[in-house]
Amino acid sequence: MSRLFVSGVVVAAFAVLLTPAPASGVTYDKLAYLTFNAPVQVPGVTLSAGTYRFHLTNPETSRNVLQVLSNDGSIVYAMFHTMTDRRTSLTEDPLVTFRETPYGVAPAVRSLFYGSEYRGYEFVYPKGGPNMIAEIVPQPEITYTPFPAALVPEPVIEPEVEPAAEPVAEAVPEAEPLPEPVELPRTATRLPLVATSGLASLLVGLGLGLLRRRAT
Repeated sequence: MSRLFVSGVVVAAFAVLLTPAPASGVTYDKLAYLTFNAPVQVPGVTLSAGTYRFHLTNPETSRNVLQVLSNDGSIVYAMFHTMTDRRTSLTEDPLVTFRETPYGVAPAVRSLFYGSEYRGYEFVYPKGGPNMIAEIVPQPEITYTPFPAALVPEPVIEPEVEPAAEPVAEAVPEAEPLPEPVELPRTATRLPLVATSGLASLLVGLGLGLLRRRAT
């Protein structure tokens, strides 16, 4: 069973069809109240979940144009032509069949059969219908709310650090030349030294003479 067929069958099974028929049978204008528990397509519009009135627009002149209205009849949602459709078995309540639609696409009503009637009404869709493409909901644009001025922290300005300068070799001052020694002035003559030397020589000579005499 294909994915498309499963989609149509599930919706058909859960579409609740309510048609309070009078005691005399179906009304002349084919009035029926149909309740759907999920969105469905009819020619020209997609109906939201809810109860709608289906009936012939002008049963006196044309018995193949159906009109869809709100439950209270105040809003007209669609009006379209139909073709004759038939079925092989009867049901007491009205029956709606659906066309196969892709997954994610609202099912499209194919035909409407009234209770105890073999003849039905097949909906005629305009060219290009019904819709078979799933609606792509665009992602909402992302907006950013700026902070109030009072809540925005002031930027911290760090002081600029200058790069360390390379050490510069300091010039060593040249050593001052030492002062030359000052020659002291001479305050005495060499005469006492000469005299002392002569005296010492004389004493030495006398001592040697005395020793020679004692030896002899």
